[in-house]
Amino acid sequence: MRIGRHMPTNSKMVKAAQTAQQIGCEAIQIFASNPTAWRPPADDPKICSAFAEAARACHLDPVVLHAPYLINLGTSDDVVWEKSITLLSWTLKRGALLGARYVVFHTGSHRGAGVEAGLARIVQAIERILPETPEEVMLLLENDVGAGNALGHSFDHLALVLNQLPHYRQRLGICLDTAHLWGAGHDISTPEAALLVLQNCAATFGLERLQVIHLNDTEKALGSHRDVHARLGEGIIGQAGLKTFLQDPRLQHSAILMETPIKLDENGKEDWVHDSGEVARAKELAGYPVPESILGNIE
Repeated sequence: MRIGRHMPTNSKMVKAAQTAQQIGCEAIQIFASNPTAWRPPADDPKICSAFAEAARACHLDPVVLHAPYLINLGTSDDVVWEKSITLLSWTLKRGALLGARYVVFHTGSHRGAGVEAGLARIVQAIERILPETPEEVMLLLENDVGAGNALGHSFDHLALVLNQLPHYRQRLGICLDTAHLWGAGHDISTPEAALLVLQNCAATFGLERLQVIHLNDTEKALGSHRDVHARLGEGIIGQAGLKTFLQDPRLQHSAILMETPIKLDENGKEDWVHDSGEVARAKELAGYPVPESILGNIE
């Protein structure tokens, strides 16, 4: 199990990798393009190769790309669906250039067409995407909070997509976000509750398919269907439950990546000294031996 966080790049990808190493990360997640735009940046192989080399030099493994939020493979809108296929395909191809092992994407919304129709559209889209993209990059479906017509808040939704594509077992997996679990009504606040959720995952899509965990707290109520992230210990998800979840031996192959808000200093810049404490807290929750001197600063 390796631990890291989502890093802002601000067009300085190599610097993002170096900063991630400096604050204690062993893995990294980034956006390869503007997360709220359809048009990806122009190809620049030199920048991609410089980042891939920096990630290797900084011992960041895995490298994970988060796909843009606009992507919706479950939609009944043919224009949005085609644009989503194109952008997700581009992201997977860019992932290979950046040395990424995984691309994570949100499963999207059926837009009123119904769950069955929406999941069928996701399967159909993936059938088009994977044959045309690099085999070394795995595509991960991320769970959702379940607002409105969203797909992916139910483990059965995720399992159905995987089960419809058994021939892509080596290229298709799952990413679970702890704040999304909570928002969808999956209680992970106590050891007992966390174990029940893990057993549900094991019985539906299989824990061996869970490659990445987005570790986030939240201040929103259980089952609120709100996607709001908080720093660890600043929300209401019980730390004892998170410890049980992260330290389950069946998840030792998974990478843990925080997407928590980065504290800003008095100049409005990222406070990486503070965030190194956040990384230490994540390691403590996952069972790493962390010096008391570090933990004492982030209580």
